[in-house]
Amino acid sequence: MLEQQDSANAIMNTGDILLSAKAKYKQGDYQGAIAEYTLAIQFSPNIALAFSCRGDAYYKLGQEEPAMADYNHAVEINPTLAIAYYRRGNLHYSAKKYDLAVAEYNLAIERKPDFAIAYVNRGCANRELYGDREGVSDWQLAAKLFEAQGNLAQHQYVMDLIDLNTSIDTLSGMLF
Repeated sequence: MLEQQDSANAIMNTGDILLSAKAKYKQGDYQGAIAEYTLAIQFSPNIALAFSCRGDAYYKLGQEEPAMADYNHAVEINPTLAIAYYRRGNLHYSAKKYDLAVAEYNLAIERKPDFAIAYVNRGCANRELYGDREGVSDWQLAAKLFEAQGNLAQHQYVMDLIDLNTSIDTLSGMLF
């Protein structure tokens, strides 16, 4: 009985700690968020999202190795956690490893087919790999998903991205 109560208290404490970590992250206190996520992980070491979020805080601080280690650990705990693959893709993208980024975005999309921002970022990586036109089909799909999800601001952002890319393509075609 006492063991069940201790377990319930640990879960409640972990939830409170995760909320505190998220608040610190949103305030830009990434070191504080890392400390809180680490504490939550000590209480509950099998929460994949805690590893993924701590990884993102490391990423924001430019600490790529611990970020990737946390993303990898999150995937080990929960291979269906799309956000961890997405974040690994972002890490590869920022390192200009566009082929690896595309592979990670593909894994994220396989796990969560309506993950609109993953399509946006995969389109950006494909554009870097294959040229200006290669991102458009992913961006068009992302725009449809954002619209269906009621995220009109992101929908408009992606539509502007498509328009900008199309304009650049048109101008490039006019140059000799």
